Amino acid sequence: MNEQLFEKDFLLMRVDFDRKNQPRLKLGDMNTSDIFTFIPQFETPITLEIDLCDRFCIGWHDLKTGGDFLCPENSKVDKRYEQCPQCQKRTGFNPAFYNAADGDISEQQIERNSQPHFVYLAYFSDEVVKVGISFAGRGNARLLEQGARAALILGEFSSANVARSYEERISKMPEFCENVKASAKIKLLEQDFNFDRASNILLASKAKIEERLKVKFDQNKPINLDNFYSLESKISSGEIILASDCQQNSNKIIFSGILKAQVGYILLAEQQHEILAIPLRKFTGYKIKIIPKIIELELPERQACLFNF
Repeated sequence: MNEQLFEKDFLLMRVDFDRKNQPRLKLGDMNTSDIFTFIPQFETPITLEIDLCDRFCIGWHDLKTGGDFLCPENSKVDKRYEQCPQCQKRTGFNPAFYNAADGDISEQQIERNSQPHFVYLAYFSDEVVKVGISFAGRGNARLLEQGARAALILGEFSSANVARSYEERISKMPEFCENVKASAKIKLLEQDFNFDRASNILLASKAKIEERLKVKFDQNKPINLDNFYSLESKISSGEIILASDCQQNSNKIIFSGILKAQVGYILLAEQQHEILAIPLRKFTGYKIKIIPKIIELELPERQACLFNF
């Protein structure tokens, strides 16, 4: 139950979605090495207090079993990194494996790469469509973690290397990108979203890729990812305030309000009729406290904006 996780300090290890397409936070007790899963409850009060004094290694992930483990040494890391070198080695996963030298690919990575992967298009706006690949065994979890509004799976392939060969060719087309920064994702959430329009753009993009590469992909339908991000499957448009803009203590950041959505790793909450956002994955490795009530924040002054959740 979530209640046992309230009002205590935990290490924020992971912000993602499970295989049932449910958002979750993975939390670690650095005193006992126990791992907990916190399931965000939409339309309820929540406060996250994040201690920015030190960043710790988030531990390691077993690619074969899917298990998460705290760093045995509870190592502190440079604030630019998530893992210590030892836990990086224990995990053995490099998302940019295709850039690694031949001898730098771990056995875990080789085994994972030999399994089916799919190529997808992720729609963030009419102008921002990302191409990527994902381990097929994760289902839609990777698509949801992107924080895109809609997606289209182009096709599933026998290995990561085959999938990457398509991703690389598509990424060289000027219409597509391989990365979207968190700041851009939050800004794009302010725009209106129409799934029918997004579907048309994704399907037109697929047709353009097929024509350019002289291939035929699977006949999959676009997926409305907004169906998984909130209680009512709708993210309202309008200006968003960053939790960091309300920060009054350089050693702590507070995110508080009625939790409205988790869009990828971005949490949205309503406070004082405004919408606050926090790109929570940015704070993995820091100590976090979850409180089931609202703390009133001093919001930056700006023009009033109406949200219709």
